Amino acid sequence: MEHHNERIINGLLKADIEDLTPEEVDARLAADVSIIVDKERAIPGDLWPCIWFLASAIERQFTGKVRIYAGLDRMPPAPVPLGPRCEIQSDEPICGGIRILLGDFPAGLGEGIEIRGDARGNEISCGVPLKTYDPAHPISSCALAGYLAFSALARAIGIPPHHESWTQKSIRLVFAPSRKAPPSFSVLGVGQVGQAFLSLAYFLAGGQEVAVHLLDKDTFEDCNQRTQVLLEEAAVALWRGKPKTEYIAALCRSWGWAANGERCEIKWGWRPSQSPSEFALLGFDNMDARRIAAEGGFQWLFECGVGTDFCRPHVSWHSFPPSRDLAKAIFREPKIAVATSQFAKTLGDGPGECGRVIFEGVQATAPSLGLVAVAMAWGEAMSANGPAPISGGAFLWSPLLPLQRDILYT
Repeated sequence: MEHHNERIINGLLKADIEDLTPEEVDARLAADVSIIVDKERAIPGDLWPCIWFLASAIERQFTGKVRIYAGLDRMPPAPVPLGPRCEIQSDEPICGGIRILLGDFPAGLGEGIEIRGDARGNEISCGVPLKTYDPAHPISSCALAGYLAFSALARAIGIPPHHESWTQKSIRLVFAPSRKAPPSFSVLGVGQVGQAFLSLAYFLAGGQEVAVHLLDKDTFEDCNQRTQVLLEEAAVALWRGKPKTEYIAALCRSWGWAANGERCEIKWGWRPSQSPSEFALLGFDNMDARRIAAEGGFQWLFECGVGTDFCRPHVSWHSFPPSRDLAKAIFREPKIAVATSQFAKTLGDGPGECGRVIFEGVQATAPSLGLVAVAMAWGEAMSANGPAPISGGAFLWSPLLPLQRDILYT
């Protein structure tokens, strides 16, 4: 597959930033990235989930090394090990390059791209530390990691800030940090979004057993690794060509969970192969499957999606009870966008414009988008007053733009 048809590079070329070529994008994504963390907070009960999510997204979006300066002598438990390009460092952080600072760092570390963020309780910030003593929650850690990972991508490539004048220093998410995750749930669709749902659930469970039912119809392809956080770069031979539910269910069982997979394509009249859990997390990438899922017998459904415009990187999420009419109103077919970038125009010069057709047919996305989306959806599932019919949205760049969160009337 041509590099420009990989989902991340595809999205950057569609954005038409500085008329970049695939080769120029490749060069900018070859940067090394340093993650520098307050050593007292680089622990499982605080910022470790953020470190893992951030490094997982960075190693998929960039092709250079990911250096982690956090006072660690080994990696704490995580859904899957970080890749071979992620290195624990014991010396002082180097200057230059791309640096992401987590926690309270009052002074800068020199030239280059520097991005700062913090998470405490259900609050996240960009550019400033937070002034409470609460540890970071896994949901806020996941959201912060997504924002910072996209910021690194945007700064490296030169994506213009979107509505920069509207930015806030911090935002508070809706979930209650004291609320516990459910002991059982279903994940329908285990690609980019579904795997992010499960990865966050791993940290929410805190080592407790969870019962999870997985559903998907597809098998894994090599290109999936760049956007899906549970596919290890060093273990391609283990997941290439495997049914998604088979591989991910086995991984969940390695966490001590009771996991089973159902490989099928849902159609009208579908029901899960086992009794439906109280709620389902939807990771589907098409609207019809989302509509059908509403009739699977679940009490609540939590869904999120990611946009494909990297200059206006948008995520959306919904929580809703099972209602055919509500699902039809929420999940309308989107308009098909036509690529207008300079690079796309050159692809149209060939016979039949076949190169352009392929380029336009690839769904551009980055793992950082999925992290923010699932954090918001999990937040609705664990909101202070319990689930409610909600439609939400957020832009990742510029960080932090105000969240949009509206009540859905049933």
